[in-house]
Amino acid sequence: MSVRLAGPEVEFTTSGSTGEPQRWLRTEQQIEAEAGLLAALCAADGVDGVISYAPPRHLYGHLLSLAVPRLLGVPCLQAGLTVPLTRAAADWRRPLIAAVPAAFAVLARSLPRLAAAERITLVHSSAVLPPAALELLAALGERARLVELFGATETGLIATRTGGDGDGDWTLAEDTDFAPDGPEPGPDGVRRLRITGPRLARRPEQPAPTAAETGDLVSVVGPRTFRWHGRGGRLVKINGVRVDLDLVTARLCAAVPGVAITCRPEPDPLRGEWYAVHAGTDDPGLLAALREAVRLLPAAERPRALHPHPPLDHPPLDQEVR
Repeated sequence: MSVRLAGPEVEFTTSGSTGEPQRWLRTEQQIEAEAGLLAALCAADGVDGVISYAPPRHLYGHLLSLAVPRLLGVPCLQAGLTVPLTRAAADWRRPLIAAVPAAFAVLARSLPRLAAAERITLVHSSAVLPPAALELLAALGERARLVELFGATETGLIATRTGGDGDGDWTLAEDTDFAPDGPEPGPDGVRRLRITGPRLARRPEQPAPTAAETGDLVSVVGPRTFRWHGRGGRLVKINGVRVDLDLVTARLCAAVPGVAITCRPEPDPLRGEWYAVHAGTDDPGLLAALREAVRLLPAAERPRALHPHPPLDHPPLDQEVR
């Protein structure tokens, strides 16, 4: 994903991990309005600095790394996933931490740096909450709270929750509503989420939409609340990057013709969700070609493991993807 100024608008370009890269335009007023919503949600206890693991090229990172710190008048430290927190963060008594799923394990290794904080606000956006997040909350105790955000590049913030159990209902943002022309629910009450609001992004050379339908499957449980049941299709979200497993499967099958290949989503303790590749062969040459095809996938979209499935008279093999 990339971001650039486009006249009075800000343009976000998706990575193309679920198809062709898409360009979405947001006005400065939309950015400012969303920053105001996030500041009210995340800074109610006061904030003296932001620690962001979210890249500014993503909408979430742009908001939490740039727009919200600017609105609050506080500094922002852009943190990395490969190193512990710097000493500068230890000076902040009330930090706001914009996390991606893998950041919670990094923060757990940085507990001594956070020991002096009076109040810590952890923010997590639009991905399955990993067990590492709940473990970190338990370690930090009552001085920490978790704010979860639900949204997408094309919609901006849709809903929030603050329970910290990773399984509660979502409440619509104050300027967002369920679209009156939303799809009818199925017999189980589940339907695709369709919303309306003033912060929907527009495509280039198109007017701003009045409503947007996401790929999320939900059941409405109150006038402004819903329960999330997963994503339609075969999408997983790995550290904030949406990955279409059908597209990945097609790429790998094209690279290694004649091999039955399946990509299966799996829970992950650090990222919340990930996936593995299962291949119906134990031929060394074909497996080498498949490993090379996996290596050529964008780094953020690579699977956790490759599992060859040899004939039944062979012992099973599991090969970690490197």
